[in-house]
Amino acid sequence: MQQRFLTTTLSWTAVLLFACLLVGGCGKNISDKDIVKLTVAQARDYVVNPPTNSIFETPVAGIWIDPRRQPDYVLGHIPGAINIPFGSVSEQWSYLEGYGPKIVYGDTFNDPLADAMSKTLMEYGLSDIYTLRGGVEAWTEAGFKLEKGASPKIEDQRPARRTPIRH
Repeated sequence: MQQRFLTTTLSWTAVLLFACLLVGGCGKNISDKDIVKLTVAQARDYVVNPPTNSIFETPVAGIWIDPRRQPDYVLGHIPGAINIPFGSVSEQWSYLEGYGPKIVYGDTFNDPLADAMSKTLMEYGLSDIYTLRGGVEAWTEAGFKLEKGASPKIEDQRPARRTPIRH
């Protein structure tokens, strides 16, 4: 009788645990509140002069990420940006791991594609993800030119691995 009670209790505990995992999930809950929007001036500064957490840390250059379709990228993109179409982010996100600030941009203000890409990259565990407020539209309104042409292969763009400073 006592063994049957123990078996029933364990079964119900397992069912409740499974239900909690289904409802609560195991991963991070990334929302629009987690998106950090930068102006064109801030974003340019983050890419060129990335912030560091320590005076002993060498800053790692940032990168522009264009989640639009390749034909849109080819017609005009921020100079130096790499194209990772949103549909292929699951295969290519890991190439971004060695970069400092990662600035995602879309076409216009409050671009849902840029926001979705930023949140997805955060869900994959990448840090220093930012979204360009206004996208390509804000970039050109600020007087900066777009570049045309195909994206370099992301595999060839991976930054050199950082080594810690040893004393």
